[in-house]
Amino acid sequence: MDTTDNTLERPLPKSYMPEAEKEGLSQNLIYCGEASAAAAVGDEEAAWAWMAMAKIPEYATRTLIDFFGKEFTKEKGFSI
Repeated sequence: MDTTDNTLERPLPKSYMPEAEKEGLSQNLIYCGEASAAAAVGDEEAAWAWMAMAKIPEYATRTLIDFFGKEFTKEKGFSI
């Protein structure tokens, strides 16, 4: 697997999804799946990093800001 996200030019977070589970999925869905898998094993940093790479709707970003605050959301890598 490629170890960089070419759209952001930064190293990818630690991967927790088996390659077989990624086959046939869109890149965005893989990011969400990786976030879920990282959260399941307690790697909060990787979970946030994977989720920040996913293209989520604007209303979802607003919800993150409402729950966690603008600065926290921005620090985790979400586009604001």
